[in-house]
Amino acid sequence: MKKIALASIPFFLLGCTTLDSNSDFSDAVKRIDSKQNYKVVIGESLTPDVIKVNQGQLVNSSLELNYVQPYGNNSAPDSYITMELQYFKNYNEYRTAFVQGTEEKVKLKPYAAAAETCSDICTQTQYIQFPIESDSFDQAPYKDLVFDVQASNSNSISFSIPAGYIEAIVKTAKERSASQTAIVATSTAVVTPPVEAGPTTKAVDMSNYWFKEIPVDERDSTISWAVANRNGVKNSIDTTSKEVEMFSYWFEKASNDERNLIIKSLLDY
Repeated sequence: MKKIALASIPFFLLGCTTLDSNSDFSDAVKRIDSKQNYKVVIGESLTPDVIKVNQGQLVNSSLELNYVQPYGNNSAPDSYITMELQYFKNYNEYRTAFVQGTEEKVKLKPYAAAAETCSDICTQTQYIQFPIESDSFDQAPYKDLVFDVQASNSNSISFSIPAGYIEAIVKTAKERSASQTAIVATSTAVVTPPVEAGPTTKAVDMSNYWFKEIPVDERDSTISWAVANRNGVKNSIDTTSKEVEMFSYWFEKASNDERNLIIKSLLDY
């Protein structure tokens, strides 16, 4: 598959590990989050292969596959991809995604406000997510997942996610389900959905608590501030809200890894 080289400009990604199509995917799973009716297996940050660029000038990109698996016969939302796109500022924002093998486009949902950076040139970074039906990953052998992000019919970028990355994440989910089923079969105790993620710290718990208390109309700006300060709080948040102040206080106390965990959890609110 043809790959396209991108412009060489520094780009800062969420998390510490970034995989690509040549990586060993044995450690492709970042963590597993348990919800009431389902779990989310979250992949490590991946730099997808760029297949084709129409018009726009992409600088860099990264994504994470979030594979959703229900507990038993419970209903669950679709799996989804979170993605960062950085490109030269003179191009329009990307609005939709089209996954190869599906029938229609889906809207890109921003999980934080777009960020602009200027030095000799200006670049813009979009923080987006879009759904993918979990059934797309249920059949082996696994294949590369090809999708487009589009600003218009003539302005689009085609990406490819390697099959090995997908397989590692989906197999982890299925192996965990199999082991849990075996435990349930040999136990007479009342069984509740397992909590697979490790214990959270006080900084994570308190950040999540105070974010829930923040008025809805201030949440987007708070998330944008958190993303901008994910690698260390350099700018205090401009607010008169006590809830936002308390959130920023605990967010500042968190480690870099904990801040990334907090940002991910904010997407569920």
